[in-house]
Amino acid sequence: MSFIDNKGRFFGLINIIDLLIIILVVAVIGRFTLKTQQKSAGAVTKNIEVVLHVKEVRDATADVIEVGDIVKETKTNAVLGEITNLDVKPSDTIVETADGRVVTYPNPVYKDIYITLIGSGSAGENAIVLGSNEIRVGTALQLKTNMYSVTTTVMSINVQ
Repeated sequence: MSFIDNKGRFFGLINIIDLLIIILVVAVIGRFTLKTQQKSAGAVTKNIEVVLHVKEVRDATADVIEVGDIVKETKTNAVLGEITNLDVKPSDTIVETADGRVVTYPNPVYKDIYITLIGSGSAGENAIVLGSNEIRVGTALQLKTNMYSVTTTVMSINVQ
């Protein structure tokens, strides 16, 4: 008895092409089933504390940012976290004096804001993700609420 008969059937039961299609479908279903059962290695959901720097904003913007605000990322609308602390300081401006010296002087118009934000994210071996954004020190993040939108720079990250 041969494996394939004169009609092209495997053991006389099923067409060889049909058998290959069935094997392919079973393999694809098995792959997706295994993928959904696996958990990502190393990525654990944790609270992440981030200090953000907002550079040179006017008083009107500085006055509407408040502790307790829930902020979102501008492009994806993903929740980043809650503001837990604010530190508003006058921006430093570099000024050249009449005698040629260069000094820093507090700017009377612009303020710098340091925002402490706590949010839920994942911290893995290769990346820290807050909302849907990979963050690193120096990364620019755009924050928004229904009252304001600001561009910030990540100054420090503390995974708790």
